[in-house]
Amino acid sequence: MDRLATTMPNGKSSFHYQDLTSPLAQVGLVSGFGSDEVEQFHNHYAAVNPWIPRTMLVPVGRGMTGESIFPREELAKTEFYNDWLKRQTGCETAIGVTILRDSSRTFILSTCTSSTDPVLNHEAAELYTQLSPHLRRAVDFIRRGEFATGERQTGQALFDAIGAGLIHVSETGRIRSMNDRARRMIEHGEPVRLAMSGRIAITDPRAAETLQFLLSRQGVQVEPYLATLTGADGSAHRLTLVRLTSDPMTEFLNGPTVAVIIEPIAGVDEPRSERLQANYRLTPKEARIAAAIASGLSLREIADNDGVSYETVRSHVKNIYGKMEVSSQASLVARLLR
Repeated sequence: MDRLATTMPNGKSSFHYQDLTSPLAQVGLVSGFGSDEVEQFHNHYAAVNPWIPRTMLVPVGRGMTGESIFPREELAKTEFYNDWLKRQTGCETAIGVTILRDSSRTFILSTCTSSTDPVLNHEAAELYTQLSPHLRRAVDFIRRGEFATGERQTGQALFDAIGAGLIHVSETGRIRSMNDRARRMIEHGEPVRLAMSGRIAITDPRAAETLQFLLSRQGVQVEPYLATLTGADGSAHRLTLVRLTSDPMTEFLNGPTVAVIIEPIAGVDEPRSERLQANYRLTPKEARIAAAIASGLSLREIADNDGVSYETVRSHVKNIYGKMEVSSQASLVARLLR
């Protein structure tokens, strides 16, 4: 970026991402711009930049001057030019190239300059055309790069330590990274497996549908998706799906990523269930719910496993509280674990 900025008079370069559905721009790398200039462009002037809407019509990979996108005489009348480009940066125009594009988003390398020499600016645009395939390969390299950074590798080790599987799934449904526990789970095919296409497949249809939604660009998640899955061998697992948050530029390059967390759930302790019936006059159903709580299942997971409503389980739990003379789930668990 620094080398690029020096190729033009008063050159100031940026590598930025623009979504036409949003008034904000995400500026990733800059050279020559001050922090105030970048912040004001991000928060306001990107929305009134007359070049941005027209970049959707510019061929990807072709270097362009500002004048070839929007007439200079019209640019000089705009708020963008008078209050930001000219006044704040001291520049007159820009040269740039679109590296990537989808239906509404562009990823642009550009340099603002004080040059009004059409020959010099045209030559600079040709340089950007020559740079474009190399930049595209660099972006593709980043997108294919090793996803498991040191921080994520540490997280994988922690999940291994507690016996839980952790899988990071890419937008295409393929695995970016996973810990050893998840690898062994996939080898056994429960509750997740690899399809012939190489994509991850979850045995539960609703969970599989949720994963596909979260992997889409529109799959905004408010809270983690939780489910309890039972394998063909009767084993139970708690499944959690979480869409990882990242800045818009990273997500544009790498696409959405969903963490799939798989935790084995211990089965209900039948001897404990029988003791609860005998000692506290619980019904068989109440005893099984109490034993399931002691095994670490949530009320919603118990409801899903038994095929009943959450409110039904809550009603049983209230009866259990009365018979065992406790007033909270914490005190219930404490008594159950004695």
